[in-house]
Amino acid sequence: MKTLRIILVTIFSLISSSSYASMCTAHSSDDENISSNKMSYSTPCEISDTVLMASSEEVCMSLKEKIANHDHD
Repeated sequence: MKTLRIILVTIFSLISSSSYASMCTAHSSDDENISSNKMSYSTPCEISDTVLMASSEEVCMSLKEKIANHDHD
């Protein structure tokens, strides 16, 4: 009876650990997809004596225009 109990515990342990491992690989593949979609902020953009990073010079100029228009309203 004791050996049957040990065998059952071992089987359930293996099943639960394999299901946990499959969940971990699913999450890691999702993390890889998310990180590949991240933008690169490599252009410094100075606005009101504060330096921010923008994805491009066009984005920086657009942001400066929006802030300038907002200040005059």
